[in-house]
Amino acid sequence: MKKNFSLSIKDILKGKFLVKKNAYRSWNFIVFLTVLSLISITSSHIMDRKIRKMTKISEEIKELKSVYADVHSQCMQMQLASVLKKKLVNNKLKYLKEPPYELILEEEKHMD
Repeated sequence: MKKNFSLSIKDILKGKFLVKKNAYRSWNFIVFLTVLSLISITSSHIMDRKIRKMTKISEEIKELKSVYADVHSQCMQMQLASVLKKKLVNNKLKYLKEPPYELILEEEKHMD
């Protein structure tokens, strides 16, 4: 029994099973395993690419969020009255303590 087992391992290693009478069964199985292996490797590579792309996009999102927060805080500071007063003084304009008023001119209607 042990001798038959060692002979069969030697036969497999030498490839004798590929040239026997019913070798087409072995070839079909080998082709099937090869196709499955190629599908597995291809799907693994595709998934790796997608994961790298998702990581890159998430890093860009984090960066854009921080830029947005910075720009938003700058806009909020620019709206402060104290900042506006400083800009008006630098441009030699006066700051109004009361809101401006609007003049409305009514046209006179002439009868011809």
